[in-house]
Amino acid sequence: MAGIPQLPVELLMKIISTLWHMPLSATERIIFMRSSALVNSTWAEICSFESSRDVYIPSAAFCDHFIERIRPPRRATTTSTAAPSYAASFMALFSPRPTHAASTSMRHHSPNLMCESITIQITNDDVHPPKDRLMRMPMGAVLDTLLEIIDAWSLVPNLRRLSVEYMNAGFDDIFARAGFAPLPEQATHLDVRYSFSDAMPIWLAESLRRKQGKQRRLRWRAAGISHLSVRGAGENTVVDLLNSCPSVRVLELEGRAFERTH
Repeated sequence: MAGIPQLPVELLMKIISTLWHMPLSATERIIFMRSSALVNSTWAEICSFESSRDVYIPSAAFCDHFIERIRPPRRATTTSTAAPSYAASFMALFSPRPTHAASTSMRHHSPNLMCESITIQITNDDVHPPKDRLMRMPMGAVLDTLLEIIDAWSLVPNLRRLSVEYMNAGFDDIFARAGFAPLPEQATHLDVRYSFSDAMPIWLAESLRRKQGKQRRLRWRAAGISHLSVRGAGENTVVDLLNSCPSVRVLELEGRAFERTH
C-alpha cells in the first residue's frame, strides 16, 4: 500500500499562514490551535512559528501562557509539581521535534523576539444589557494587563502592530483602556476594528455609530503611532483616535489609506 504523499514544507507554510490570518472568532481560533497540534510535528512546528510572529490572544488562559513564553526565565528555587494550565498543555504540543529538514530553522525561535504583531478580540458577552449594567468585556482587562507587563519588562522589542477587534461593543471602551497609557514605543501601527454579530440588528449598529459623541477627556496618548487603521467606526471615534495618536502619518479607513500632513 502506497504511503500518503507529503506536501512540500513551503506549501504547508502558505496554507497555515492563510488559515492563521483568517478573521476567525476566538472560539474558532482556539479550535484551530488545538487541532493543529494534533496533525503532525511539521504542521505543529510551522504553526508555532507563525503564531509566534503574529500573535492572536483568543482567551485569558492563552494570554497567561503567552506572557510566560516571552518573559525572562525565572530563577529556579523549588521544584514545582503543579499541573500545567489548559492553555499551556495544548500549546506545548506546538513544539515537537520536526520531521522535515526544511523546518529545522524554526526549531529554536524566541517567541519574545519573533513577535511582530498582537491581535486581541474584545467581545461584549451580553448584546442587550440592562441600562443600569455595564457591558461585560473580560478580555478588555486581559489587554490592559498584557500591555502593562510588556511595558514593565520591556518585552517583544520587534512588536510593530497592535490590533484590537471589538465585537458587539460600544465605541467608548478603547478610550478607557488603562493599558494604552504604556503602549510599547516600538509599536507604530494601531489597528482598531468594530463589528457586530447577527444578534445585533443592523439598524441599531448604524445608530450607535452615528450617535457616538466625542470624548470629553482623552485618557491616553500614543505619540509613537504613525499608522492608524480603523474599521466600522463613526466619524467622532476616528477623530478621537487621531487626537490620541497625534503623530499619525497614514490613516487607513475601511481599507483605504490616506497620507496626512501636520
